[in-house]
Amino acid sequence: MDELNVTFSSIDSNVTLSDALKENFKALITIFHQNFKEVSLANFNERIKGLEIKKGNKYIVKDAVLYNPKENAIYLNEDKLNKSDAKHELMFAILTIISSKDNGYGFDTDGQLKVLNVGLAEILTNFLVGNESEEHE
Repeated sequence: MDELNVTFSSIDSNVTLSDALKENFKALITIFHQNFKEVSLANFNERIKGLEIKKGNKYIVKDAVLYNPKENAIYLNEDKLNKSDAKHELMFAILTIISSKDNGYGFDTDGQLKVLNVGLAEILTNFLVGNESEEHE
């Protein structure tokens, strides 16, 4: 079974995700994989199986979507998400899941490089799916 089919099976195994959300994950991870076939999806595959989607407090979750690797949960700020490009926000979350570790993601290990992680993930997200919400500002 090729890596993308393994990923689809991992997505499907999460009973807490809606069918629509599963299809969105599959479409976006396909875009990522088409552009970066050399990047392993093993970490994503393991994390997606138990991923939870939670409503975030708008005063704590400042962005539309926030992935917490320690809890393996995506927190949604519904006010911001309704004004954002949901495809862009979900792809950003996928990138953070792919590169996540115990308490963070990317190459940041102590919080000092978080801004670079966010910036690079944002650039990569824009490259992969664009950002329609920025086009209307």
